[in-house]
Amino acid sequence: MDKVILDMDLIKKIPIADLFKKLNSSSSGLKQSEVQDRLKVYGFNEINEKKVNPIIKFLSYFWGPIPWMIEIASILSAIIHHWEDFWVISALLFINAIVGFWQEHKADNAIELLKKKLALQTKVLRNGEWKEIPANELVPGDIVRVRLGDIIPADLKLTQGEYLSVDESALTGESLPVSKKVGDVCYSGSIVRQGEMNGIVAATAMNTFFGQTAKLVSEARTMSHFQKAVIKIGNYLIFLTIGLVIIIFVVALMRHESVLNVLQFIMVLVIAAIPVALPAVLTVTMAVGAINLSKKKAIVSKLASIEEMAGMDVLCSDKTGTITKNKLTLDKVESFSKLDEQEILKWATLASRAEDHDPIDDVIIKKFNELKTNSDLSEYKVKKFKPFDPVVKRTEAILLGKDNKEFKVSKGAPQVILALAKYKESALEKKVEKTINDLAKRGYRSLGVAKTDTKGKW
Repeated sequence: MDKVILDMDLIKKIPIADLFKKLNSSSSGLKQSEVQDRLKVYGFNEINEKKVNPIIKFLSYFWGPIPWMIEIASILSAIIHHWEDFWVISALLFINAIVGFWQEHKADNAIELLKKKLALQTKVLRNGEWKEIPANELVPGDIVRVRLGDIIPADLKLTQGEYLSVDESALTGESLPVSKKVGDVCYSGSIVRQGEMNGIVAATAMNTFFGQTAKLVSEARTMSHFQKAVIKIGNYLIFLTIGLVIIIFVVALMRHESVLNVLQFIMVLVIAAIPVALPAVLTVTMAVGAINLSKKKAIVSKLASIEEMAGMDVLCSDKTGTITKNKLTLDKVESFSKLDEQEILKWATLASRAEDHDPIDDVIIKKFNELKTNSDLSEYKVKKFKPFDPVVKRTEAILLGKDNKEFKVSKGAPQVILALAKYKESALEKKVEKTINDLAKRGYRSLGVAKTDTKGKW
């Protein structure tokens, strides 16, 4: 197929039906064979990084005002046959290059390993089935589903769903989440704060809004305070040395002294004026700092950044949640009606969506399957599903039963479910509250489940 690159303004304006035609896709997603063809055309959905050849990177440590001065000193030492100075200066020059290159090389390897471990996964519709795949395998035309907590894997045009609240602050600077609806565009790299919707991938990799921003950032050339200070010192010494050499040379000519003796004296002056140990001492010192930081689980990709970090006045960080095993289990089911554990789990399962792999939904579905009941969930048809909304604190599924009658099932915060059912019996409210408090004391999180009866009442 031909490569279709769409401008962001066009993606925003174009109707969904026309976008499907342009990308030769449909609401049922792409076939795996089509995906392979598109991967060859568009490439993987990842931001291209300029990889510097290791040899060129190593040689870069010999480039700059201070290294030039040291190299000149080394050459002059060889010319006047001061071989001890030549070997010491050359050794310091190579120590600086080797230590700096090795530390940054180790940091690059660690970062690459972290990237592989933290690779994004996304839900995509392939061959008519929802699958979870690495985000870098997405291609334009794919249908993906994004929900609460997901990072948008590519530039999407939303095609189906109730609503979405997206945090785009990293890209647009907007401090508040932006509400999205069908027909709106979501940028790659933004975070879903509320809701769940489906969308078609309109742009991937460097063609996304985030990719274009990353390209501009990569083209910018910045210099740290440390690098500026070293260059300033180097320039000062170079100009000072040149000034002294000119003065000595002029005075020697006026006194009619031997040019050979003057040149030898000038060489000694130049060697003495060059801080041959400065780069090596600075690099080794920062390398020691990088090693100490690595023991505290911090990776230093550029040694010069250590000095920048040391000059920091305020460091703001954010950590939410608790340190746990990151594994949920369902302890027990408490019934406040005539329904038994099997029935309650059945309705909770119907109010869940397996393909979303929500941690809470997963444990409910797993527990229901472990019961090995005779209940056949295929008897029920999901007419509409509302994902968990942090505002109302519950999910809701509208279902059709065997008799083709419509009813609703909801699960969420127990207080919300109790209010939904409109129970006015103080005894029941107290019983529910006591159960929640008892479970909380044991470190358990409570979840309420309710369904409507034949009259539509909860």
